[in-house]
Amino acid sequence: MKKTYLFTPGPTQVPPDVTLAEAKPLVHHRTSKFSNIFAKVAEDLKYLFQTRNGEVYTFASSGSGGM
Repeated sequence: MKKTYLFTPGPTQVPPDVTLAEAKPLVHHRTSKFSNIFAKVAEDLKYLFQTRNGEVYTFASSGSGGM
């Protein structure tokens, strides 16, 4: 049986502005602010994947959860 390995990159340097953003309070996933951000991201994903007629589905888990 052939084994397949999944290699992940790292360690990766994080830009200072990203580190500072991580220090901000979390946006709870049941607030309207989160819903607005999520809707914007979903629309941007449609552009990224060049789709107009279909939905882009997101899977909230780690990468292995998606597997």
